[in-house]
Amino acid sequence: MAFIATKYQSVFTGETMPKLVTFYHAETPYTSMPRTMHCHEDVAEFILITEGNGIHIINGQRYYTQKGDLLLIGQGVVHDESSPANRNLCIYSGAIQNLHLPDLPEGQFLPEGMLPVQKTEQLFPAFCHLCELIHRGAQGKGGHPEESVNHLLCALLLLTLDVTSSHTILPPEEHNLMDAVRRRLDTSYDEAITLAEIAQDFHVSTFHLAHAFKAAYGYAPLQYVTRRRIGEAQTLLIDTALPITEIAIRTGYNSSSYFNKAFRKITGMSPRDYRKAYRKI
Repeated sequence: MAFIATKYQSVFTGETMPKLVTFYHAETPYTSMPRTMHCHEDVAEFILITEGNGIHIINGQRYYTQKGDLLLIGQGVVHDESSPANRNLCIYSGAIQNLHLPDLPEGQFLPEGMLPVQKTEQLFPAFCHLCELIHRGAQGKGGHPEESVNHLLCALLLLTLDVTSSHTILPPEEHNLMDAVRRRLDTSYDEAITLAEIAQDFHVSTFHLAHAFKAAYGYAPLQYVTRRRIGEAQTLLIDTALPITEIAIRTGYNSSSYFNKAFRKITGMSPRDYRKAYRKI
Protein backbone atom coordinates (compact mmCIF):
# COMPACT_ATOMS: atom_id res chain seq x y z
CA MET A 1 0.00 0.00 0.00
CA ALA A 2 2.91 2.37 0.75
CA PHE A 3 4.24 1.74 -2.76
CA ILE A 4 0.86 2.67 -4.26
CA ALA A 5 0.63 5.80 -2.13
CA THR A 6 3.95 7.13 -3.49
CA LYS A 7 3.72 5.84 -7.06
CA TYR A 8 0.76 8.13 -7.82
CA GLN A 9 3.12 11.14 -8.00
CA SER A 10 4.33 9.89 -11.40
CA VAL A 11 0.74 9.66 -12.71
CA PHE A 12 -1.13 12.49 -10.98
CA THR A 13 0.78 15.75 -10.83
CA GLY A 14 -0.19 19.39 -11.10
CA GLU A 15 -3.15 19.84 -13.43
CA THR A 16 -3.82 16.08 -13.55
CA MET A 17 -4.62 15.82 -9.84
CA PRO A 18 -8.18 14.47 -9.47
CA LYS A 19 -10.58 15.89 -6.91
CA LEU A 20 -13.19 13.97 -4.96
CA VAL A 21 -16.43 15.96 -5.04
CA THR A 22 -18.77 13.63 -3.15
CA PHE A 23 -18.34 10.31 -1.38
CA TYR A 24 -20.76 8.19 0.59
CA HIS A 25 -21.21 4.77 2.12
CA ALA A 26 -24.76 3.57 1.47
CA GLU A 27 -26.84 0.69 2.75
CA THR A 28 -30.57 0.06 2.68
CA PRO A 29 -32.83 2.04 2.68
CA TYR A 30 -30.64 4.39 0.57
CA THR A 31 -29.80 1.76 -2.04
CA SER A 32 -33.47 0.82 -2.32
CA MET A 33 -34.35 4.34 -3.50
CA PRO A 34 -35.09 4.01 -7.22
CA ARG A 35 -32.57 5.96 -9.30
CA THR A 36 -33.56 5.77 -12.96
CA MET A 37 -31.52 6.53 -16.09
CA HIS A 38 -29.35 9.61 -15.64
CA CYS A 39 -25.87 10.87 -16.33
CA HIS A 40 -23.37 13.34 -14.88
CA GLU A 41 -21.78 15.73 -17.35
CA ASP A 42 -19.20 17.18 -14.95
CA VAL A 43 -18.07 14.22 -12.83
CA ALA A 44 -17.05 10.59 -13.25
CA GLU A 45 -18.44 8.09 -10.74
CA PHE A 46 -17.20 4.85 -9.23
CA ILE A 47 -19.24 2.38 -7.18
CA LEU A 48 -17.73 -0.43 -5.11
CA ILE A 49 -20.23 -3.09 -4.09
CA THR A 50 -19.33 -4.36 -0.62
CA GLU A 51 -22.39 -6.55 0.03
CA GLY A 52 -25.40 -7.89 -1.85
CA ASN A 53 -26.42 -8.19 -5.47
CA GLY A 54 -28.09 -5.88 -7.96
CA ILE A 55 -28.83 -4.99 -11.53
CA HIS A 56 -27.24 -1.92 -13.07
CA ILE A 57 -27.72 -0.59 -16.58
CA ILE A 58 -24.72 1.31 -17.95
CA ASN A 59 -24.73 2.79 -21.43
CA GLY A 60 -27.74 0.69 -22.33
CA GLN A 61 -26.28 -2.64 -21.22
CA ARG A 62 -27.66 -4.64 -18.28
CA TYR A 63 -25.19 -6.03 -15.71
CA TYR A 64 -25.90 -8.38 -12.81
CA THR A 65 -23.65 -6.99 -10.10
CA GLN A 66 -22.44 -8.49 -6.84
CA LYS A 67 -20.04 -8.10 -3.94
CA GLY A 68 -16.55 -7.24 -5.14
CA ASP A 69 -17.66 -5.54 -8.35
CA LEU A 70 -16.30 -2.10 -9.23
CA LEU A 71 -18.55 0.00 -11.46
CA LEU A 72 -16.71 2.66 -13.47
CA ILE A 73 -19.00 5.29 -14.97
CA GLY A 74 -17.40 8.09 -16.97
CA GLN A 75 -18.69 11.60 -17.52
CA GLY A 76 -21.79 11.70 -19.71
CA VAL A 77 -22.42 7.95 -19.45
CA VAL A 78 -26.11 7.13 -18.91
CA HIS A 79 -26.75 4.64 -16.11
CA ASP A 80 -29.64 3.20 -14.12
CA GLU A 81 -29.60 1.96 -10.51
CA SER A 82 -33.31 1.44 -10.04
CA SER A 83 -33.77 -2.31 -9.87
CA PRO A 84 -35.71 -3.72 -6.88
CA ALA A 85 -32.94 -6.31 -6.74
CA ASN A 86 -30.67 -3.56 -5.40
CA ARG A 87 -32.40 -3.49 -2.02
CA ASN A 88 -29.78 -5.58 -0.28
CA LEU A 89 -26.84 -3.59 -1.64
CA CYS A 90 -24.11 -1.95 0.40
CA ILE A 91 -21.83 0.33 -1.57
CA TYR A 92 -19.17 2.98 -1.52
CA SER A 93 -19.65 5.60 -4.19
CA GLY A 94 -17.58 8.61 -5.20
CA ALA A 95 -17.82 11.39 -7.77
CA ILE A 96 -14.59 12.74 -9.25
CA GLN A 97 -13.77 15.96 -11.05
CA ASN A 98 -10.63 16.52 -13.13
CA LEU A 99 -10.15 12.81 -13.85
CA HIS A 100 -7.17 12.37 -16.19
CA LEU A 101 -6.00 8.77 -16.50
CA PRO A 102 -3.09 7.87 -18.81
CA ASP A 103 -4.04 7.58 -22.51
CA LEU A 104 -7.75 8.15 -21.81
CA PRO A 105 -10.10 11.07 -22.55
CA GLU A 106 -10.81 13.45 -19.69
CA GLY A 107 -13.46 12.17 -17.32
CA GLN A 108 -13.21 8.54 -18.46
CA PHE A 109 -12.03 5.47 -16.55
CA LEU A 110 -11.94 3.09 -19.49
CA PRO A 111 -10.95 2.82 -23.15
CA GLU A 112 -13.79 2.32 -25.60
CA GLY A 113 -15.13 -1.23 -25.58
CA MET A 114 -14.06 -2.17 -22.05
CA LEU A 115 -16.65 -3.52 -19.63
CA PRO A 116 -17.71 -0.87 -17.06
CA VAL A 117 -18.19 -3.55 -14.39
CA GLN A 118 -14.86 -5.00 -13.25
CA LYS A 119 -14.04 -7.71 -10.70
CA THR A 120 -11.67 -6.54 -7.96
CA GLU A 121 -10.94 -10.13 -6.82
CA GLN A 122 -7.78 -10.25 -4.65
CA LEU A 123 -7.66 -6.44 -4.55
CA PHE A 124 -11.11 -6.19 -2.95
CA PRO A 125 -9.77 -5.84 0.64
CA ALA A 126 -7.44 -3.04 -0.50
CA PHE A 127 -10.32 -1.22 -2.19
CA CYS A 128 -12.45 -1.55 0.94
CA HIS A 129 -9.63 -0.28 3.16
CA LEU A 130 -9.04 2.76 0.96
CA CYS A 131 -12.75 3.50 0.80
CA GLU A 132 -13.01 3.29 4.59
CA LEU A 133 -10.16 5.79 4.94
CA ILE A 134 -11.68 8.10 2.32
CA HIS A 135 -15.05 7.92 4.06
CA ARG A 136 -13.42 8.83 7.37
CA GLY A 137 -11.61 11.75 5.76
CA ALA A 138 -14.74 12.90 3.94
CA GLN A 139 -16.42 13.19 7.34
CA GLY A 140 -13.68 15.60 8.44
CA LYS A 141 -11.94 13.18 10.77
CA GLY A 142 -8.18 13.40 11.18
CA GLY A 143 -5.83 16.21 10.24
CA HIS A 144 -5.99 17.92 6.82
CA PRO A 145 -8.95 15.80 5.66
CA GLU A 146 -9.37 17.31 2.18
CA GLU A 147 -5.70 16.87 1.28
CA SER A 148 -5.54 13.33 2.65
CA VAL A 149 -8.77 12.34 0.88
CA ASN A 150 -7.42 13.35 -2.53
CA HIS A 151 -4.16 11.50 -1.91
CA LEU A 152 -6.15 8.41 -0.98
CA LEU A 153 -8.25 8.91 -4.11
CA CYS A 154 -5.07 8.81 -6.22
CA ALA A 155 -4.12 5.52 -4.58
CA LEU A 156 -7.58 4.12 -5.30
CA LEU A 157 -7.33 5.17 -8.95
CA LEU A 158 -4.00 3.38 -9.25
CA LEU A 159 -5.66 0.23 -7.94
CA THR A 160 -8.36 0.78 -10.54
CA LEU A 161 -5.72 0.90 -13.28
CA ASP A 162 -4.40 -2.43 -12.01
CA VAL A 163 -7.89 -3.94 -12.22
CA THR A 164 -8.55 -2.64 -15.74
CA SER A 165 -5.12 -3.52 -17.17
CA SER A 166 -6.49 -6.79 -18.59
CA HIS A 167 -8.55 -4.73 -21.08
CA THR A 168 -11.63 -6.93 -21.21
CA ILE A 169 -13.41 -5.89 -24.42
CA LEU A 170 -17.16 -5.88 -24.87
CA PRO A 171 -18.47 -8.50 -27.29
CA PRO A 172 -19.96 -7.02 -30.49
CA GLU A 173 -23.57 -7.46 -29.33
CA GLU A 174 -24.86 -4.00 -30.12
CA HIS A 175 -26.02 -3.38 -33.63
CA ASN A 176 -24.72 -0.06 -35.02
CA LEU A 177 -28.20 1.04 -35.98
CA MET A 178 -29.67 0.45 -32.52
CA ASP A 179 -26.70 2.21 -30.93
CA ALA A 180 -27.40 5.23 -33.14
CA VAL A 181 -31.07 5.14 -32.12
CA ARG A 182 -30.10 5.07 -28.45
CA ARG A 183 -27.79 8.06 -28.86
CA ARG A 184 -30.59 9.92 -30.57
CA LEU A 185 -32.97 9.17 -27.68
CA ASP A 186 -30.38 10.23 -25.12
CA THR A 187 -30.10 13.67 -26.71
CA SER A 188 -33.80 14.24 -27.45
CA TYR A 189 -35.63 12.51 -24.60
CA ASP A 190 -37.23 15.82 -23.57
CA GLU A 191 -38.83 16.34 -26.98
CA ALA A 192 -42.21 15.12 -28.19
CA ILE A 193 -41.39 12.06 -30.27
CA THR A 194 -43.21 8.99 -31.58
CA LEU A 195 -42.05 5.53 -32.50
CA ALA A 196 -43.14 6.16 -36.10
CA GLU A 197 -40.98 9.29 -36.31
CA ILE A 198 -37.91 7.47 -34.99
CA ALA A 199 -38.48 4.57 -37.38
CA GLN A 200 -38.85 6.96 -40.31
CA ASP A 201 -35.65 8.82 -39.39
CA PHE A 202 -33.68 5.56 -39.34
CA HIS A 203 -35.47 3.98 -42.30
CA VAL A 204 -36.78 0.91 -40.48
CA SER A 205 -40.24 -0.39 -39.67
CA THR A 206 -41.74 0.39 -36.28
CA PHE A 207 -42.02 -3.34 -35.61
CA HIS A 208 -38.34 -3.95 -36.31
CA LEU A 209 -37.29 -0.88 -34.31
CA ALA A 210 -39.34 -1.80 -31.25
CA HIS A 211 -38.19 -5.41 -31.12
CA ALA A 212 -34.54 -4.84 -32.03
CA PHE A 213 -34.13 -1.98 -29.57
CA LYS A 214 -35.72 -3.95 -26.74
CA ALA A 215 -33.53 -6.94 -27.51
CA ALA A 216 -30.43 -4.73 -27.30
CA TYR A 217 -31.29 -2.56 -24.29
CA GLY A 218 -34.08 -4.27 -22.36
CA TYR A 219 -36.68 -1.56 -23.01
CA ALA A 220 -38.79 -0.55 -25.98
CA PRO A 221 -37.73 2.86 -27.37
CA LEU A 222 -40.51 4.87 -25.74
CA GLN A 223 -40.03 3.04 -22.43
CA TYR A 224 -36.37 4.04 -22.65
CA VAL A 225 -37.40 7.67 -23.24
CA THR A 226 -39.66 7.60 -20.19
CA ARG A 227 -36.91 6.24 -17.98
CA ARG A 228 -34.48 8.88 -19.26
CA ARG A 229 -37.04 11.59 -18.48
CA ILE A 230 -37.69 10.28 -14.99
CA GLY A 231 -33.97 9.86 -14.36
CA GLU A 232 -33.31 13.50 -15.24
CA ALA A 233 -36.31 14.55 -13.16
CA GLN A 234 -34.80 12.72 -10.18
CA THR A 235 -31.56 14.64 -10.65
CA LEU A 236 -33.44 17.94 -10.63
CA LEU A 237 -35.45 16.90 -7.57
CA ILE A 238 -32.28 15.97 -5.72
CA ASP A 239 -29.95 18.77 -6.81
CA THR A 240 -32.25 21.78 -7.21
CA ALA A 241 -35.17 23.52 -5.51
CA LEU A 242 -37.08 23.91 -8.77
CA PRO A 243 -40.86 23.59 -8.51
CA ILE A 244 -42.17 20.24 -9.65
CA THR A 245 -44.15 21.89 -12.45
CA GLU A 246 -40.93 23.36 -13.84
CA ILE A 247 -39.18 19.99 -13.59
CA ALA A 248 -42.04 18.39 -15.50
CA ILE A 249 -41.65 20.91 -18.33
CA ARG A 250 -37.86 20.56 -18.46
CA THR A 251 -38.12 16.79 -18.83
CA GLY A 252 -40.66 16.86 -21.64
CA TYR A 253 -44.01 16.74 -19.87
CA ASN A 254 -46.64 19.34 -20.71
CA SER A 255 -48.96 18.08 -17.97
CA SER A 256 -47.99 17.95 -14.29
CA SER A 257 -50.54 15.21 -13.66
CA TYR A 258 -49.10 13.08 -16.47
CA PHE A 259 -45.60 13.68 -15.10
CA ASN A 260 -46.71 12.65 -11.61
CA LYS A 261 -48.35 9.51 -12.98
CA ALA A 262 -45.26 8.52 -14.99
CA PHE A 263 -42.94 9.26 -12.06
CA ARG A 264 -45.02 7.21 -9.64
CA LYS A 265 -45.22 4.29 -12.08
CA ILE A 266 -41.43 4.04 -12.27
CA THR A 267 -40.39 4.94 -8.72
CA GLY A 268 -43.42 3.94 -6.67
CA MET A 269 -43.85 7.42 -5.18
CA SER A 270 -44.77 10.95 -6.20
CA PRO A 271 -42.05 13.48 -7.16
CA ARG A 272 -42.76 15.43 -3.98
CA ASP A 273 -42.45 12.34 -1.78
CA TYR A 274 -39.30 11.27 -3.62
CA ARG A 275 -37.65 14.64 -2.93
CA LYS A 276 -38.62 14.48 0.75
CA ALA A 277 -37.48 10.88 1.15
CA TYR A 278 -34.15 11.46 -0.59
CA ARG A 279 -33.36 14.51 1.55
CA LYS A 280 -34.34 12.67 4.72
CA ILE A 281 -32.02 9.77 3.90
